[in-house]
Amino acid sequence: MNKVLMLGSDYGSCEIINELHNRGCWVIVADYYETTPAKRIADESWLISTNDFDTLEKRCRDNNVAAVITGASDFNGGNLRVLCKRLGLPMYSQNDSAWSAATNKYVFKELCKSVGAPVAEDYDIEEYLQNKENYNITYPVVIKPVDMSANRGMSYCYNEADVEHAIERAHSFSKNPHLIMERKLEGPEFAVNYIIANGEPRLFFFSSEHHQPGELANLYSIITTTNYHLRQYIFEVNDKVIEVFKKAKLTNGVAWVECMRDKDSHFYLLEMGYRFGGEVVNIPYKDISGFDSINWMIDCELGIEHKTTDLPVEKYNYSGCATAYMLFATHSGVISEIKGIDKISTLNGVKIDITKEVGKSVKQYMTLGVIRISSESCEELCSKLRIINSNLEIKDQDGKNLLLKYDNYGELLEEYDSGLKEMQ
Repeated sequence: MNKVLMLGSDYGSCEIINELHNRGCWVIVADYYETTPAKRIADESWLISTNDFDTLEKRCRDNNVAAVITGASDFNGGNLRVLCKRLGLPMYSQNDSAWSAATNKYVFKELCKSVGAPVAEDYDIEEYLQNKENYNITYPVVIKPVDMSANRGMSYCYNEADVEHAIERAHSFSKNPHLIMERKLEGPEFAVNYIIANGEPRLFFFSSEHHQPGELANLYSIITTTNYHLRQYIFEVNDKVIEVFKKAKLTNGVAWVECMRDKDSHFYLLEMGYRFGGEVVNIPYKDISGFDSINWMIDCELGIEHKTTDLPVEKYNYSGCATAYMLFATHSGVISEIKGIDKISTLNGVKIDITKEVGKSVKQYMTLGVIRISSESCEELCSKLRIINSNLEIKDQDGKNLLLKYDNYGELLEEYDSGLKEMQ
């Protein structure tokens, strides 16, 4: 029986563990948490930090660990690379250049420029700081760290005073001295996922991101597959993204790019990842497309090679929806009660992944969990969302609602219909 070490209890971990069990593997989960949903379904757990490489290496050798894997995490993905190199184990992210592009927005942006992929106009912060009076900036701009995900440390700036504050804020999140300052794009955001075999990337699915009206514009509660503007993306951007991936030397596994369709009606690339996206829409998308990207990644970490002929078919006009409902905290507090899970778990095509459990302290806008949904149509998706919203309750220590709910069903239905028409 192969022993596989799971680094961390990140989103997607439980699904990966279940698939490893289906293969007859013995799964060990290591992180510094006493208990997590992933540790409860694993065969064994280690209370070891995922970047304690000396201890992990020794335990892996003593226990004859044959493979290391992780969920949706840059931090643990980087730790996986270090540990696998020490142990001489296979890993999908073989090249340092690929990992650098995936975890450093500046490196990614320079790669995009080198192949002519569309990115927002940027400004040199050092030059600006040295010559503010003569340095021309067209506001608004965005300032962000190069190595933070989920919009951490990012600020919108509308004048010089905003820039000063934004630089300080970005440095408070990141130890990397380099920052990005670029034109602020305005429009809908999309996450585009790819599958890679032997250095050949293929577009897998295209998804749109939606925030609850009245909440932060970049606090995306719903990420759902869509055909809306997909044809334009394929025509304008897809080949350039593939060039970027090839130049960065991505070899196998899964990857994604975030992009925005600006008010000028063109796409601009924002960042990339060389792992599952945090929402792991890949899980319900298996029900829509039939292609299992979870097992694809397991193959990569077990050293099973893929051919380009194994890549998913180039079909995107599915009528079904694969969706992640991100559960955000409305305010800071301590979770005292979670209700409605039993009712929601009976829904066909619904999988619940709540990592913040009763007793956990949370901050405002922190992700409490994610509910993944596969649906045959957008109407079915909205029906399931209504049931979830009616039944799911997460309360704080004072009995107050902690859960930010998304209920802008009309937006989803309108986009869905427009996307189907575009792909006819």
